[in-house]
Amino acid sequence: MTPLPWSTIGRIALAVFAAWVLVQTWQVGMVLLTALILAAAILPAARWGDQRRIPRLVTVIGVYAGFALVVAVLGRFLVPALAEQTQAFVGQLPAHLENARGLTQRVLAWVARWDLPLPSPSAGGDGLQKVGQVLVENTLRATAGVLGAVVGFFLVLVLAAYLVLDAERIGFSLARMLPPRPRAHALVLAPRVLAVMGGYVRGQLVVSLCVGTVIAVGLALLGVPYWLLIGGIAFALNVVPFLGSPAAAVLGIVSAVNISPMLGLWTGLLFWGANLLETKVLVPQFVGRATGLHPIAVLLGILAGAQLAGVVGALVAIPVLAGVWEVVRALYVEPMHRAEGDPA
Repeated sequence: MTPLPWSTIGRIALAVFAAWVLVQTWQVGMVLLTALILAAAILPAARWGDQRRIPRLVTVIGVYAGFALVVAVLGRFLVPALAEQTQAFVGQLPAHLENARGLTQRVLAWVARWDLPLPSPSAGGDGLQKVGQVLVENTLRATAGVLGAVVGFFLVLVLAAYLVLDAERIGFSLARMLPPRPRAHALVLAPRVLAVMGGYVRGQLVVSLCVGTVIAVGLALLGVPYWLLIGGIAFALNVVPFLGSPAAAVLGIVSAVNISPMLGLWTGLLFWGANLLETKVLVPQFVGRATGLHPIAVLLGILAGAQLAGVVGALVAIPVLAGVWEVVRALYVEPMHRAEGDPA
């Protein structure tokens, strides 16, 4: 048996050490990854400013200030009503849940005539509570607590600004560390990966805003209470696919059923229509084929990210998956299709 060369042993030891450092500092890596995704979303605006001789620092500050201004303006008009609805909803939540549980028991009693095995009405609530507890614990673990989350938020903003300001220089510096052949691939792939990640973030924000607005306006027209709160929840949670609409639908239907079962039915149809609008119109229009991922892959990625780092992991999971898939497509899928004579 031929012994391994010392150079190979050194590379293996270096790889093991790098993996150990990565595991020990994964929270820092999560901050860097989040900053990279945010920078990818801002980078097209910075390059647009380059064409008009606008310094990138001015562009980044403008993006941050514009977002803060939108939040401040919306908060000026919506926060008082939102706080009032939130307080009323929390105060009435036990009564709403009790009424919904009573209606559920009546429905289950009617369905029980078919002699089908039925779950306990309280099982779902206990399961949701456990899921929420795990999600919060994983989020706090990823951010090193509430204070760490606040510090990490501002650190992400600063790091993203630096990445945008020196994007090309950082990219070429990292590329020079690679051998010639991988370097050529990296210089071609990096812009594509950043475009996919940034395009997904921008598109998903627009989709979330549209879905939240449609739900809030629809609930207000139907006369469902807490329409602003539920629409805001739909917007905030819909940044993570598959999460916002179902969570808001539960709150909306519970609120509507306490007024009348027919209103609950119309509310359910509203959320079904909003989901149809999102999947058939908004996502193809604003997100399009930015990720190229199957919905099952998206769902599994969100679950894996949430298990690892809670809400933060769920937010970054899809852009990361999209970037990885872009690399796989460029290095393997597209060359394979060209070799088979398929233009796709």
